[in-house]
Order: sequence, then C-alpha cells, then structure tokens
Amino acid sequence: MAKGCDGSTGSEWRSTRRSVFSSLFPSVILGACVLSASETALGGQDKAIIPAPVTGADTFPWQRLLNELAVTSGPYAGAWRSAPNGPISWYFANLGLAFFTADIPDAVRDYLNLYLKSLNAQNSISDVAADLSTPVAPDSNDAYAGTFLSLAVGYVRSTGDSVWWKANLNSLKALAYSNLLTQIKPNGLVRAFQSPNANGIGYLMDQCEVYAGLRDFGQYLLETNDTDAAYYASFAMNLGIAIHTQFDYNANLWNWCDAPSPPGNAWYPNLTAQIYPHLCDVHSADAPGDYYRLHQGFKALTAAVPNWSTQPQDLYPWLVVGYYTALRQDQPREALTMLSMVLQYYLPGSVNTGRLLISEIGYVRGIIALAAVNVSRSRCITV
Repeated sequence: MAKGCDGSTGSEWRSTRRSVFSSLFPSVILGACVLSASETALGGQDKAIIPAPVTGADTFPWQRLLNELAVTSGPYAGAWRSAPNGPISWYFANLGLAFFTADIPDAVRDYLNLYLKSLNAQNSISDVAADLSTPVAPDSNDAYAGTFLSLAVGYVRSTGDSVWWKANLNSLKALAYSNLLTQIKPNGLVRAFQSPNANGIGYLMDQCEVYAGLRDFGQYLLETNDTDAAYYASFAMNLGIAIHTQFDYNANLWNWCDAPSPPGNAWYPNLTAQIYPHLCDVHSADAPGDYYRLHQGFKALTAAVPNWSTQPQDLYPWLVVGYYTALRQDQPREALTMLSMVLQYYLPGSVNTGRLLISEIGYVRGIIALAAVNVSRSRCITV
C-alpha cells in the first residue's frame, strides 16, 4: 500500500485539509473518493453532467449560505462553521472570509478578534467540534497562521481600519513569530506543526499560504513604516527561495511535500498542490526559472486530469482550481465551467448539503468577480 508523506499508509496519512474534511464526513473513506462519471458527489446516480447556468454575483445566495454557517451565540460567537451544523475550522474560515472583507467588514473584524482571543499560550489555535464546545486538534499550525495573516491584512486594506491594526499588531507579530519564524527547518521550509510536535513536514500547499501571509504582512509593515518591517519581510523572501527547491525537474512537477513519497497522480494532494506556488505568486531569486516552474504546475494537473472542470474529482469541490484558472491563467470560461459543475453537484437546488464549505463559498465569489472583470475588459476592447 502506498505510503503517505508522513510515512503512514493509505488513507491514514495526515496532510493538510484532509483530516478536517474527514471530520465533516466521518463515514466516508476519503482515500477512495474520486468520483467516476457514474458516481456523482450526490449519491452515485448514473447521470450525465449537464452544464448549468452560472449564477451571477447578484443572484448567488452567498449571504444566506454564510448565515447558515455563522455562530451567533456561546463562547465562539463570531466564528463560522465549515459547513451547516459542522465544526469550526479556522483555516477554512480564513480562506472564505478573505473574499468578503468589503461586504461584511464588521463580521470579519469580530472573527479576527475571536481568533486572536482563542490563541493558546503558544499562539496556536484549536479547531472546535460541531458541538461548539469540544476542542479539536488543528491539522497544522503553519497554514492557519499564514492564511490568518493574509485575512488580517486584507481586512485592513479593505476597510482602512488602522485602529484595529495598531491595537492588534503585537498579537499578529507574536502569531507569526511562534508559528512561522521560529519553525524554519534546515531546508528553509516551515514545519507544519510547532516543535516538538512529531509532524515537522513541509507541505507545499501550506508553504505557499505561509509565503503569502508573510509577504502580505511584511509588505503592510513596510507601507506603515513599522520598525520590524524588514525583519518580517525577509522571511517571505527566503521562504520563496526554499519553496522553489521543491520543484522536481526529473518529473517536471512540484513535490507536494518535502518528505519521501511515491510518485502519483492523486487529485489530492499530488495534483491540487501543483497550482499553489502560482496561486500564491511565490517567487525566488530566479525570475526565468520561476516563470517556468509556476506555469508547469497547472500543465501537470491538466495533463493528468483533462476533465477537471467538468467532472467531480473528490467529495470536496476544490473550487480553488477554478479560481486559480481565472486569476492566473486568464481562463474565466474554464473557471465558470467548473463553477457550473460544482453548483450542480455540490449545491443542488441552492441547498448546501454540507460539501460546499465556507472556503468554497469564497471561491465562488472570487470566480464570479474575476469573470465579471473579464467581461468588462472584453467590452472595452471591442468598443
């Protein structure tokens, strides 16, 4: 049986995102959940994929879908469940809320405050079970911290809330220091978990999200003339260089983690990881090489799964691939094709059956926005 990047076997291997998703659907064996044409995400009906009309930004029910996830009472009021009646995964919420900082700024600010309040003495955070009281171990420390830094900077840029920034800057610096800056390994990557946790693996997806978080944080510190700006910004630069060492020229694709793992074309983590360096715009000191490596990841994904935009690949929608395609490949039509498929299978009748996580709601918002920009640009060209 194939070994995972942490040395365990089969579906037992632990890598980012999988363990949290498993907690949402504990009865599902996620190691064997790739869907065939006759096994749809909604029950295995023999049903051909029929492109559905893409919902516009003005009609996609994001407000209702988010309201279904909002925690409005108890000690975690201000948090967001990953799915209806599901647990709180701060990671998924960080990703999803990043697309709504301008729409619901007060709710995002309350979430940021709760996150910082919920940190432990090591400045890491635990997820919360669906009962909204039982702590659950997070599936990493690094990606949670990186995505939170990006969300915090995104909120302040969107709202101009310098009061919040100044009041919480020391906490943000401590979060970055404890989870990221002090967890650099000899190869330049960041440990998934703080030492002395046994899992010190560097997962490619996490590394890219950490890079983005440190870059966003460092850049805003520079813009606000913070005395620690150069210190924090230097870590993103060095991490970018380390991430680009994870490209395997023999296989002509990215290694999805820095520990020995067998070659494979599993949708997750092997293929989905391929887009993350480009999605997060990770750069080293080698611009020509960066360009090749960043674009090669998507080529590897599409070569392995040509029908990625028209057929479900997992119980998890992975709309990040569609969002990436619109953002970095300038292919909004392909992204909209994937969105149509996802809305059909993962949001039937606009009802969230539990598989359109808060992160996916954000990616829907992002795809629609990018598609709208593309339409406007096309109209300007043709006029």
